[in-house]
Amino acid sequence: MRSRLLLSLVIGHAALVILPVSYGQRYILKDNTALAASDVTVADGALVQQVKIASGGSFERRYPLSDVVRLDFPEPEALAQAEKLVAGGQGAAALAAIEPVYRQFALFPRTAGSPWARAADLRLQALLLGTDQDAIAIAAREIMRSGVGAELTGTAKLALAQLDARAGRESLANAMLEEIVKEAPPAVQARAWLLRGDLAAARSAHEEALEAYLRVPAFYGTIDALQPAALLGAARAYKGYGDTARAERAAIELIDGYPATAQAAEAKKEFGL
Repeated sequence: MRSRLLLSLVIGHAALVILPVSYGQRYILKDNTALAASDVTVADGALVQQVKIASGGSFERRYPLSDVVRLDFPEPEALAQAEKLVAGGQGAAALAAIEPVYRQFALFPRTAGSPWARAADLRLQALLLGTDQDAIAIAAREIMRSGVGAELTGTAKLALAQLDARAGRESLANAMLEEIVKEAPPAVQARAWLLRGDLAAARSAHEEALEAYLRVPAFYGTIDALQPAALLGAARAYKGYGDTARAERAAIELIDGYPATAQAAEAKKEFGL
């Protein structure tokens, strides 16, 4: 009965019924015009459409890119693929997967529906797994110029701090990290404290390192992905200044709480657990 009623409503009031429609790749303009991506090309700051004339021939119709208010595109599969590759430490493969998406949407960094921001983030993380310092710096600064939001801008600043840390410029790295922990969103702040802990640990400042690492579970405990690195850092810091009991407790907490992580495997080896 319900299905018959629905059918009668659809037939009897067809003008009032909006049925779901599946669309492909479209550019949505300010005036709600929807342009299929297959019908236009992007050139010279505009979407260019070839319009056929009934009498023969055609002409170009141009739509400024500034008129595009939303992208109606399915999420590129390469995003999930690159995310898994980055998590697995496969920087080169991740970069190859994400580069086409990054370039395709580069003209729409802040447009609603654009995957560029996520692609740019994954691309930067992939580059950080490698050794091309210039490429990392260029990618980070491009993100900062794009104005795509505080979290991604903070991530780019963190990448620049990592470059300084790799090059032994600890004072410059710490200056950037100080800015991040004051201004960036919590997820980026937490990663900044991890890097501060790493910098202190590298010069055997174990108490300073411990303080930095312990801030992550204390103030950013809901960011689960960062807890293994913080716990491993804390365990090493405790061991560094001779508190073996606390070092072992931190290592056990890591192994029990995050057994499948690379940090747990390292803790088992280092602490004989």
